[in-house]
Amino acid sequence: MSMTPSPSAHSPEKTPSSSPSSLPSPGSLPRCLPGCLPGCLIVFEGMDGSGKSTQARRLKARLDGLSHPAVLTKEPGGTPAGARLREILLDPALPLAPEAELFLFEADRAMHVKTLLLPELRAGRTVLSDRLSFATVAYQSFGGGLSRELVSTLNEVALGGVVPDVTYLLDLPVSEMARRLRERGDGPTRFELLGGDYFERVREGYLELARIHRGRTVVLDATRDPETLEGEIFEDLARRFPGRFATGGSPA
Repeated sequence: MSMTPSPSAHSPEKTPSSSPSSLPSPGSLPRCLPGCLPGCLIVFEGMDGSGKSTQARRLKARLDGLSHPAVLTKEPGGTPAGARLREILLDPALPLAPEAELFLFEADRAMHVKTLLLPELRAGRTVLSDRLSFATVAYQSFGGGLSRELVSTLNEVALGGVVPDVTYLLDLPVSEMARRLRERGDGPTRFELLGGDYFERVREGYLELARIHRGRTVVLDATRDPETLEGEIFEDLARRFPGRFATGGSPA
């Protein structure tokens, strides 16, 4: 598990960013050299319907079966406080200003990091998170048009220097996402009502983040069957962390 500031990248800004003097500089945020925590943070990212939650659950079941129990969590909603925030964030009947929406996501993340991620990682555990900071950049900046500088800075503050050891991005065409959500039959969330153009920008954002963080991000074709994806994810983990995950039936 590593803790280090995330690199930034350029994207079009559709709203003015906050004054740099009013935000903490990245150099003032907590830092830790890679590997300073004994745990392992594995993140699953992607749009709704991509199968990211399914793959997180499958990996947990696989690790549990190898006597390597993992902690499964999510954003938003991975803590009791976060569960309350999630209800607000996903409620289509409750309008939110873009900035208010962003602050709620970051409040959820700060609680998640402080009360769950850091304690579990310090204890040496493997943590599987259904979304983390990529989602906020993809949805609130690329999709919603908020300043990338603002979103990235607030992400850094909320993360406290925590960076995933690896992120699996389940990439899905927007048309396939829409089809899956219709078949699922759940009532639409606030974000699912925003339309195809919005989600094309979100997808573009996710893929741009994968390019920026390509050393620690794996893009997977989410149109394939869950069993194939599960196998590829576990094989990649075994290659990346041979001292932690083993393919022969038990963790190393």
